[in-house]
Amino acid sequence: MSETHTKNALYEQVTSQIISELEQGKIPWIKPWVMGIPPSNLISGKPYQGINHVLLSMTDFESPYFLTFKQAKQLGGFVRKG
Repeated sequence: MSETHTKNALYEQVTSQIISELEQGKIPWIKPWVMGIPPSNLISGKPYQGINHVLLSMTDFESPYFLTFKQAKQLGGFVRKG
């Protein structure tokens, strides 16, 4: 599969997910987390920006804190495939 095809498929997937949320009356980039904390990196505390903010806002996780794969490994954690 070409890189362009892969990127287009990803864009289509993200667009479909955003449209689905909007059709359900949700604004995916606004998440009423406890204390109003936006999706942020657990280690650095920095809020995510751009498409990462949008995608993380659309998750069902209660916590607004996230780790990168590398950060999870460094802390002794693991990430399940899928």
